[in-house]
Amino acid sequence: MALLLAVSVSACGATSPPPGEGLVVGGIIPCAALGPPAGVQYAAGTVTVLEGVVTWRTVGPGTSAAVFPRIVEAQQTVTTNASYQFALAPGNYVFQAHFPPPANAIPFVSVTVRSGVTQHVDIPNMCI
Repeated sequence: MALLLAVSVSACGATSPPPGEGLVVGGIIPCAALGPPAGVQYAAGTVTVLEGVVTWRTVGPGTSAAVFPRIVEAQQTVTTNASYQFALAPGNYVFQAHFPPPANAIPFVSVTVRSGVTQHVDIPNMCI
């Protein structure tokens, strides 16, 4: 249900969340070490919203790996310079960006959604 709601809210360009939910709007910062190409504010890709928080697991001396939640709450594909928009129940979420091949980076950001609140949250460039 959340996926359908997120897509329909995005399509109408709403800026206020539905009753009892919060709204998260943002974009995928391009994966570029030297900055984005001219005229590109947001990258194209798929945004996956996971319910929960990132935890960290030790994988070796001084090295940790992110462990992501497994419950997919919503997903949306965006084009270059387009924003995503999700209406979600209050709680903790992780927003992951998946770029088209050959990119293999999966940048993410943690978000706490509050009822009645609209937040602007971009997925950062974690490729540098």
